[in-house]
Parts: sequence; structure tokens; C-alpha cells
Amino acid sequence: MHPLGSVGVLLGCVLGVVSGTRRVEADGGTIRVVEPVGAYVVTVFSAPEPLRVGTADVSVLVQERASGSPLLDAQVTLELTPPDGAAPPRRVEATHAAATNKLLHAARVDLDRPGAWTVRVSVHHGTDTVEVRGMLPVVAPASTLADIWPYLALPPLAVALYALRARLVRRRLGDVRASQ
Repeated sequence: MHPLGSVGVLLGCVLGVVSGTRRVEADGGTIRVVEPVGAYVVTVFSAPEPLRVGTADVSVLVQERASGSPLLDAQVTLELTPPDGAAPPRRVEATHAAATNKLLHAARVDLDRPGAWTVRVSVHHGTDTVEVRGMLPVVAPASTLADIWPYLALPPLAVALYALRARLVRRRLGDVRASQ
């Protein structure tokens, strides 16, 4: 391979890694609870990973236990209890309208402090009501430096790659002169 071609490959790889550092958020996410209860199986997901102080997505998949079919006409309520227990629990309705994946019931929730939040999911379908509980581990918000490091790393990286290119060009010119 030509020496300058390897610099291009290296630059392409580095730019691909740096530009791909942001996560795409979507319904689903990390599985927090999977529990068969009554005639249903309830799965609770959260995104992003890790959960940080701020807004998060909590999604719930309700399936019929016997067939595994998603239950689309259930009413799903989330009750989130903060880690210190000093604040009252927060209740929010999880709906299909809030979900991109219409097999899920989703809600955006505000997690205003770090710690282990308790989530209680109530599923109402006809005369049936089932509940599952789980934990949502929430960490402190990311520092702003963690959010912008790819942009700060790009200029020094570009300078280093240019210096490497210049060195390779000089070495190649020296090899050409020596062979003459």
C-alpha cells in the first residue's frame, strides 16, 4: 500500500469513530425487568444507557403469556419512587402514542437525582390488573467535557495526521533522491 494511502485509511477510521460517539435513542433500550405475572409477561426497558439525571424513556412490552402475542389494548401506568424516598412517587401513563415502536407502551420521565429509583408498572386489561417492580439505576449527569470531547480531540488529531503525512513525504523524497 502506498504510504499516503495508509494515512487516508487511518484518518477515515478515526473520523468514523469520533463521529459515531453519539447514541441513537429509540424505544426499547436496556431490559430492566422481565416478569411473567398472571396471564401476562411484562418487560420494562429504559434508555439511554446508562440512565443519567434528566429525561429518560421507559418502555413496557406486555405480552400474553400463553401465545407471546403483544397486548396492545392494555392500560399501563408507571410509578417512579426516588431513591431517598423523601419525595412522593411520580405517576405517569405509558402510551402507544409516546412510543415509536407501537408494540410498546412508552413514557418520558424526569429523573431529577442519582440513585436507585424504584419503578412499579401496573397493567390493566379488562378485569385483570397485574404489577411488576424493578430498579432503575440513575447516575449523575455527564460533564459537559464528556459531551464535547470528540470536537476537542479533532484539531490535535488533524495536526498529528498532517505531521505524519509530511514525515512520510519527506522520507519518500529522501528515498527517491538516494536511488538516483
